[in-house]
Amino acid sequence: MRVKVPLHVSGLWIPFKSENPLETGSYGAGLNLDLYMEAEATAGDCGIRVNNETVLRDQSLEICSGGPGVSVGAYSPVSLGSGFGLSAGLLIAHALAAYRAKGLPSLRAFQVAHVLEVKYSTGLGDVLSEYTGGFAIRLKPGAPGVGVAHRVMLPENPVLVVGELPYREPTHMMLSRISSSLYSEAFSYYRRIVETEDLHEFFTYSQAFTRRIFDYSTVDKVLQGVKGVVSFYLKKAALVIWVEDEYALEVSELLGSKGVKVFTTRVSSRGVTVEYSTKSPAKREPANQGETG
Repeated sequence: MRVKVPLHVSGLWIPFKSENPLETGSYGAGLNLDLYMEAEATAGDCGIRVNNETVLRDQSLEICSGGPGVSVGAYSPVSLGSGFGLSAGLLIAHALAAYRAKGLPSLRAFQVAHVLEVKYSTGLGDVLSEYTGGFAIRLKPGAPGVGVAHRVMLPENPVLVVGELPYREPTHMMLSRISSSLYSEAFSYYRRIVETEDLHEFFTYSQAFTRRIFDYSTVDKVLQGVKGVVSFYLKKAALVIWVEDEYALEVSELLGSKGVKVFTTRVSSRGVTVEYSTKSPAKREPANQGETG
């Protein structure tokens, strides 16, 4: 069983908390990229490995509870904790594999991945967004099957130059720095995006919101006066730049010359995808590499 999950970068998020973790989540919007985490399931020990590193140990043990041991080995082009929704993707992959081994429906797997994101403060809306794919607007907070997200049918799918900057901050610490007044402002932006579904406005409002949270000074300095940049926004270490097609290589090389890990991609055309084998997860070596879409 192989699982492929698009990396997701939120631009707007407004947390919603409930006593029921299935209903906890966020209103907001973000881009699922045509850049993927890929994972392969194996039977045996319980665990999650990404790029040959064991991660999310407590979460993986909860996923395996009450069933056979299943592990996933994953490849990701970006690092955990950098703002690309990687923890959600890894939990989705592990839960889908473990719940298939238990004979349980895939919807419950998506829901347990979401609940674990909420419980361990690693995310609020990434599971629902990655499940949906594309330019995803979260209309109702919560897990798949409870929350609701809409994938916008874009009239164009522009080139994106995406960079991973050398910045790390746990999600719960990042959220603790955001005031209620800023969330009120963000919600007004969000309502506008719901009305227009306009990608230009999404970038504009995402930048206006995240400038109040993250340090844009280095990015502004690097991109000042650069031709072909339509717009950009920053979420933790994830820098998403909309560029005109003919300038994509130039912008990519510029970021690369500054030591930034850089990718040229577009908005994904799909959410989570699974390739099933005819048998339960086999005992074999986990995958540790893959393609980035």
